[in-house]
Amino acid sequence: SYDYWHANHGYEIPDAARERMEAYLADPAGAAHVEAVARTKLKAAGADPASWRSMSEDARYEYLAAFFAGGHDVIVGRRHFTDDAVDTSGLAGSGTLTPAEHRAYMRLAVAATADLYRANRWVRYVAVFQNWLRPAGASFDHLHKQLVGIDERGVLAALELQRVRTNPNLYNELGVDYAAYNGLLVASNEHAVAFAGFGHRYPTLEVYSTSAMCEPWLMSRSEVDSVSDLVHALHAATGVDVPSNEEWHHKPVDVDQPMPWHITLKWRVSTLAGFEGGTKIYLNTIDPWNLRERVVARLEDLRADRLIAPMAVGDECPHEPNRLMYNPVLGR
Repeated sequence: SYDYWHANHGYEIPDAARERMEAYLADPAGAAHVEAVARTKLKAAGADPASWRSMSEDARYEYLAAFFAGGHDVIVGRRHFTDDAVDTSGLAGSGTLTPAEHRAYMRLAVAATADLYRANRWVRYVAVFQNWLRPAGASFDHLHKQLVGIDERGVLAALELQRVRTNPNLYNELGVDYAAYNGLLVASNEHAVAFAGFGHRYPTLEVYSTSAMCEPWLMSRSEVDSVSDLVHALHAATGVDVPSNEEWHHKPVDVDQPMPWHITLKWRVSTLAGFEGGTKIYLNTIDPWNLRERVVARLEDLRADRLIAPMAVGDECPHEPNRLMYNPVLGR
């Protein structure tokens, strides 16, 4: 939150955010909207909504800064239900978007990631994720991505960095190449590849950018769109009834070691219980090979119906060792 950054790092609202805030408040409709949200927030915090009126201008300004200069952004899909929905089961998810709509959705998330880094010099990592349906942690069943700027790299990024310093070609050897050798490739296109993941607590699909550039906001549009097309296709193959977590992974901005942009899509189809908690042994009801077969079959149908972008599917995927080009050691 803005309060966190202000209290712990002396962060002040940036000029661009201040200008946006002042322009929004200068519009009567904007001022009314902000006041309604502020009253709702006060009530949710156990305060009297009427206290908004008694606040000084300076107090209101500080309170509203959190709405315009925080470190948590939400990108919301325009539909709650699909256009042809006939009842409340017709939820609009990532897979119900058209490929073009999903590309725009992804580009906005990439641009927002760069904005969070640019706006706050104390942000060391921006976590990007999408929780779909309540069993996957969503507070409401509506399509949205969340971006959270944090002042540390995060445990997973720190662990990955340790391993990739030991083996710079880690993501090829123990990722895409391993998947290819074990018959787990799911789909591929010009700048990305997808496979059934392994070693996860839940059935997981993974999409890797093959770009030589590690930061998605520095990639070309076609490179970002290639990743978007595979992520969209995997969501479409998964279906809107399956709770899922879409999690983005990219090189932290203060790291000099190349680390490719990749996205995991986890199916939250089981509930961790006492056995897992007591043994740290996690049971998956769908193994990677069955996951791959299930998704490939669905992708073939979606492609035939032209509901996903053109791509190679299943056995059509070429296996090119060291396909991920992030690693300059390979001489690419």
